[in-house]
Amino acid sequence: MERWKRCRLFLCALFFLSGSLAGFAQGRVSGTVTDAGSGEPVIGANVVEKGTASNGTATDVDGNFTLTVGNNAVLQVSCIGYVTREIATGNQSVLNITLSEDAKALDELVVVGYGVQRKSTLTGSISAVKSEQLTIAPVGNVTNALTGKLPGLIAVQSSGRPGSDQASLNIRGFGGPLVIVDGIEASLTDLDPNQIESISILKDGAASIYGARAGNGVLLVTTKRGIVQKPTFTLNTSYTLQGATNIARTQSSGQRTQVARESHLNAGLPEETAPYTAEEVEKYFAGNDPAYPSSDWFDFVMRDWAPQQNHNLSVRGGSEKLKYFGLFGYQKQETMIRKNGGDYSRFNVQSNIDAQITSRLILSVDISAAYEDRKLAGRASYEYMWQDLYATQPWYPTTFPDPTKLSSGGIDVGSIYMSTNMDIDGYSQNKNRDLRGSATLSYDIPFVEGLKAKAFVNYRDWQTYGKSFAKPYEWYTYNYASDTYTPAGNFRTQAEASESITFNRQLTQQYSLNYDHTFNKDHHVTALALFESMDFSGNNFSAGRREFLTSAIEQLFAGSAATQTANGSASEWGRASVIGRVNYSYKDRYLLESILRADASAKFPEGKRWGYFPGVSLGWVISQEGFMQDVNAIEFLKLRASYGSSGNDGVGNFQYLTGFQIGGVYQWGDRLVSGLYPTGMANPLLTWEKMKVYNAGLDFAIPNRTLYGTAEAFYRTRDGIPATRNTSLPSTFGATLPTENINSLNDRGFELSLGTAKSSRDIMYDASFYIAWSRAKWDHYEEPDYEDPDQKRLEQKSGQWTDRTMGYVSDGLFTSQAEIDALPCEYAFVGGGNAALRPGDVRIKDLNSDGVIDWKDRTEIGKGNMPHWTYGLNATVAYRGFDLIVLFQGAFGYSVAYGGNYATTDTYYKLRWTEANNSRDGLVARPGGVYGGGDSDYAVKSASYLRLKNGSLGYTLPKQWMDKAGIERLRLYVSGTNLFALSTLSKYYIDPETPDNSANTYYPQQRTVSFGLSMNF
Repeated sequence: MERWKRCRLFLCALFFLSGSLAGFAQGRVSGTVTDAGSGEPVIGANVVEKGTASNGTATDVDGNFTLTVGNNAVLQVSCIGYVTREIATGNQSVLNITLSEDAKALDELVVVGYGVQRKSTLTGSISAVKSEQLTIAPVGNVTNALTGKLPGLIAVQSSGRPGSDQASLNIRGFGGPLVIVDGIEASLTDLDPNQIESISILKDGAASIYGARAGNGVLLVTTKRGIVQKPTFTLNTSYTLQGATNIARTQSSGQRTQVARESHLNAGLPEETAPYTAEEVEKYFAGNDPAYPSSDWFDFVMRDWAPQQNHNLSVRGGSEKLKYFGLFGYQKQETMIRKNGGDYSRFNVQSNIDAQITSRLILSVDISAAYEDRKLAGRASYEYMWQDLYATQPWYPTTFPDPTKLSSGGIDVGSIYMSTNMDIDGYSQNKNRDLRGSATLSYDIPFVEGLKAKAFVNYRDWQTYGKSFAKPYEWYTYNYASDTYTPAGNFRTQAEASESITFNRQLTQQYSLNYDHTFNKDHHVTALALFESMDFSGNNFSAGRREFLTSAIEQLFAGSAATQTANGSASEWGRASVIGRVNYSYKDRYLLESILRADASAKFPEGKRWGYFPGVSLGWVISQEGFMQDVNAIEFLKLRASYGSSGNDGVGNFQYLTGFQIGGVYQWGDRLVSGLYPTGMANPLLTWEKMKVYNAGLDFAIPNRTLYGTAEAFYRTRDGIPATRNTSLPSTFGATLPTENINSLNDRGFELSLGTAKSSRDIMYDASFYIAWSRAKWDHYEEPDYEDPDQKRLEQKSGQWTDRTMGYVSDGLFTSQAEIDALPCEYAFVGGGNAALRPGDVRIKDLNSDGVIDWKDRTEIGKGNMPHWTYGLNATVAYRGFDLIVLFQGAFGYSVAYGGNYATTDTYYKLRWTEANNSRDGLVARPGGVYGGGDSDYAVKSASYLRLKNGSLGYTLPKQWMDKAGIERLRLYVSGTNLFALSTLSKYYIDPETPDNSANTYYPQQRTVSFGLSMNF
């Protein structure tokens, strides 16, 4: 297939690393390796002297190679996608070698639950992304590298804060997926992208093999392993500049005082009580009177670009007996706070070893560690800093002539400078350590061809340490005329600190039998039987003290013992599972997969603990049929359908038992004491939430991959969602109601992906596009019976979409009193009715035409704040040594409310309604008006966008240059993320992935520009 000819630049690049130094050689041979079909050179073909451990090389960009070998040597020539050949050198010094495509090798392997399958025989909905696509541009978190790359995966990055800038992942709108890293449930966020070999997502019945945890889909991460080649070291290093994609600046003194004055007058209050006169506002704008200053606190505290570093060194290689991969990675991100705002750093270590103990026994030992250190100014770590930034008043100076005195900013914490500087305010620090170790024994059982036994044991130990240290400080005002400082306030009088530590341990065991055999050349059967158990325990402890003797000592012993607090708790749970899977293929034409998983959860009573989750999928490779052999326009065509079930035990522990908890204060004689109180009624019938997924898909390709793609549709049901009857039973019931399996909903959607690829001697390109839609609807939601038809229309959830946004429909702003006087309806929800309305207030439509605008005129004005439509365009172009990779990603069909810290931003000032501009569509209604439309579509904006998510331009230096330096490959590149976005929100200085109603209240998403190199030696 044509796509595998691209191994010259991608798959065979893995073997391009395998060239080695000659050993005890006595002769030199050279030659060219070409494709037997096209005659084009095969780049990166592996040329190895047979019988030696490491004497080999790889073909260059023209398919040429040179190797020093022993007498009468035999060369083994191989490349992914081609049949391996053995060539005897004899007395030849020049060899012209052709490789033929291997139809079986051309079939890409995809990681699935507890194994791998050939892509052409998959019957489930599974998408995968390879390592090369994850490392296009350095990212702070690997989740951000997934955005736009996998159909059905919704990734939303709602923060750019270092160490917390991960994207939330959501498969098909179902919710957060189960993440499996090398066979165990773990976090994706602390991985280095260069550790990862591939990531697969299981979106339909294929996820049933993970049973209780797979209701929202599964994300499978496989780290890199050793391959047969000489030791090859890879160094990746980059320096990145990070800047906010969109952030509104603070208002100047003139802007802020003018808005305050307008708000006062627009509220109908008298001129004589206005906070500022017109003359004072003009003086603040002029900025030439020391008594009317205007400080730019934004520039004083924030910087346009913050640095980030990413470095990692890996080694990969091995022989038939021992293969290995090792990696050490380091990342450091600084904040956009200019003066001592903190940073984030992460270290990653990975070691994967596969040893062939005997001809039938393989031992694999994997060890990995991740260490994270987040240290931020205290209020910056909790996002309070944005409140401080926009509240700090610009008529206060940023600094005084005496730098030891802090200038007031007019807020209760002094100023944004004080609350974001760790030397002044203190810090909040989190250190996370995650250690994982696993051992796998795989044994080929004799006498039964294709039968293997496998034992896998993993121990994970992760720890979180947190510390907060808050310092006291004070601030001043300054009289320039008399050169005197006056204390103006303080924040805390003594230092205080708290510390916490959490220890978690999990032991995962898997014991399985795998069978793989082909009968009579046509009947291929694979089977899996597996037992899995998980045992988790956790402990945490916290303590704190206040009234420190000095802020110079940051340890708890320096605080007052009389103020100390301490707390601690422990938790544990376990799960046992039995898994079975059988796959059958007839001539790779008719495909069947069946799955059954049984999970036991201690969260349910004894008779309800086991959940059984079956799945079945069918596939028909139509292009393999005899009647398709003469249809030259179609190279591959497969129809598939699947059904799968999974569960969820996401309820509190032991809710089937009546329990007690400590709390409350009771009078006991003349003392107040803590006591026990019941947790509420128990529910001995509580059991699993059940999920069922139905999926149908079509995969196709026309010759030479001129066009290839996938189309599929899905439907999911969720039954037995835990809820209580608090809304349907009267409040006089008299007891805390138990959790029951009451609610239910369904999801539906579709995905379409299309691609095209082409390669020739000098140029290669591959472009793919996908679009997907999904949305959920309540089947039943526990709620009261609504009698009023309008209340039922607005409030009832059963039978409705789960994410409706309700509100009034606006018709711009009033621009004249005549419009208000001519209104055919009355604003019943505005105090004073129409008499209080003025130009600049929001005009609302009387939807039911009853002459009164009230709650009955509310309707659906939005579809929630998570995208329903997502799309992406990936394109790769390579020309000789140059490569260009871009990813455009976007979403639509959702909205966000732009509320947040807006009243003191320059965006608010520039886009507000005023008598002078009298704009019908100003960003905000008249300041101080009676109705600004906060509960209408005037404040809810479409968040549709198209973003250049990733881009990279690289150049690989010619091999003949690198040979002289002893370097196999050197690529230099410049890349970026979030480079620009087309969005209606851009004019409001709002990023389209802004959390709902939170503009300017969170650490903004970051645009990055990186300069780096990747070197193999």
